[in-house]
Amino acid sequence: MKRKFVSISNHLMVAVSAWISKVIIVLVQVVSIRVLLDYLGEDKYAVYVIAFSLTVWFNLSEFGIGASLQNFISEARAKKENYDKYIIAALQLVAILFVIVLLLAIFVSSFVQNIVFKNFLYITDIQSINIVLVIGIISIVSCFLTKVFNVYYALHKGYIANLIPAISIVVSMLVMIIINRNSQKQGSILCALLVFTLPQLFIVLVPFIKEFKKYFPKLLEFNLSILKALVVRAVKFHGIIIASLTYLQTDYLVMSQTLSPKEIVEYNIFMRVFMFFSYSYVSFLTAFWPVSAEMYVGQKFEELKTAIKKHLTYASLFMILGTVLVILFHKIIVKILVPEQNIFPTFWFMLMLGIYIILKAWQDTFAMFLQSINVLRIFWVYMPFQIIVNILVQYFLSKKYGVNGIVLGLIISMVCVSIWILFLKTRKVLKYSIKVFRETLKIYK
Repeated sequence: MKRKFVSISNHLMVAVSAWISKVIIVLVQVVSIRVLLDYLGEDKYAVYVIAFSLTVWFNLSEFGIGASLQNFISEARAKKENYDKYIIAALQLVAILFVIVLLLAIFVSSFVQNIVFKNFLYITDIQSINIVLVIGIISIVSCFLTKVFNVYYALHKGYIANLIPAISIVVSMLVMIIINRNSQKQGSILCALLVFTLPQLFIVLVPFIKEFKKYFPKLLEFNLSILKALVVRAVKFHGIIIASLTYLQTDYLVMSQTLSPKEIVEYNIFMRVFMFFSYSYVSFLTAFWPVSAEMYVGQKFEELKTAIKKHLTYASLFMILGTVLVILFHKIIVKILVPEQNIFPTFWFMLMLGIYIILKAWQDTFAMFLQSINVLRIFWVYMPFQIIVNILVQYFLSKKYGVNGIVLGLIISMVCVSIWILFLKTRKVLKYSIKVFRETLKIYK
């Protein structure tokens, strides 16, 4: 009973810390819009938004190792086994991938920059600096260092992993305010990007060394069977991560080709505001991931089913409340964040964003459960279709309906593909697991 209480307490602590962290991060991101617009101007800010979105793509360089390692640790803990061998194997893979990805970034960065920013070549910063390479190097290093976060989550110490990004972005914001106040001319895109990326890299270096230094002497001791197991699962997760990021980041890539800087700014502002509610919920799901894995291994299927139903109910109510608040107070939001910009979001634009975050909450819940128990094949089946639908619909609808078309594309692709597939798969897995468990109990009785 005591162990169960501690587990629940840790889970709640991680969830609450994650929520607080996300609140801080999103609030700072929202407030930073005004500071960055003042520092960069509208056109440069549009470039900054697109460039910063590329950091997510560079996170693909970890190849799914983090999620794979986290699940192996959770499973080992549930079975009361030692998990050091998985951490050593993960560090070995990280070292190899770091060199490969870094070389690849050096070769392709110029090509990517010319394509992504072809509509912004008149900006001096784009002409003189390889922004993609700089942001790529920082993102790659940071991506591999943050694998320590997966270990923290697996050990139910995710509150440490949640604290670091919050501290980092507050530091970045304070530095940006100081720079903006002392700047007498329009600012540098590169400077803004460095300010909002470097602090986390330096801060996360401390726990990375602290947690992994005892494993460094063993990095040349290769266990092929463990490496293979980690890689096989990592590849499955990597495919899901690629597909997820492609789906989620398509909007900015499409907008860079179809929308004006002003429309990009409008979308960025209100997507960040609405994602405050989405990120808050995802924080709870992230904390629940290792708990879900351990509950499934422990055959607590009925409890899992109940927990998922509760998550869906509370998430839906939370997202509806958030949508109503944004619609009611959108004028105040614009006045606070971008008082000098003529931005007038329509009711339908905000309503569609509300529908999107509700659907996303359901999708994230089912996806979290299935990934926590390593049911991954289903993602490989449906996600390519969802990406294709999303890209095509967003491109053509944004050409016709502007920023509304981007949001409508997100909704259509989710409704047509992911929501119902993930729901049916989750129901099938739980129903089968409960059936087998009950039959096993009858045999023993």
